Amino acid sequence: MLIGRFMGAVELSDMAPGKKRLLLSAIPIAACMLLGALRGWALVPMYLPFVALCWILFQFGKSLAARTLTIFSLTVVALLVTAIIAGGKLAMWCVVGAGLFTSIGWSNTFSLAIEGVGIYKSQASSLLVMAILGGAILPPLQGYIADRWNLQVSYIIPVIAYAYVAFYGWKGHKIGRHFSASG
Repeated sequence: MLIGRFMGAVELSDMAPGKKRLLLSAIPIAACMLLGALRGWALVPMYLPFVALCWILFQFGKSLAARTLTIFSLTVVALLVTAIIAGGKLAMWCVVGAGLFTSIGWSNTFSLAIEGVGIYKSQASSLLVMAILGGAILPPLQGYIADRWNLQVSYIIPVIAYAYVAFYGWKGHKIGRHFSASG
């Protein structure tokens, strides 16, 4: 997640395009070098495709929070569905790789949620933070399913959650604005 978060901080910043491209390339290279030095070089080839995909998807996101959130959430859905279907080492790496694409989720969701609230930004921010329920409800539900059936099947819970996050990035963050403007 840390690699993706650093890449996201660069990609979604207002820095100059040349500096942004340089840092967006340097961060994953440095991270893979560090991973190889600390954990062994055998891990780098397994993780490198996820980092490369992350870099490519940031290009498609075009520094737009909603677009990047949608793309990354759909990527997590695809990785977790692959983990459910495939099993074994591929499933493990898909779950590990999902963390890379989860990295920008909260920051993008937060910025989209408080966009356009004007003078109520501090109140909206505090309400948004207090309303976080997914971390309290979804892990026990996933654990229940894992205990009842199996671990692979339990990943359907985060698949549903990330599908909703993808919807939020695509259209959902605009819904409240539509109703408040017409109501």
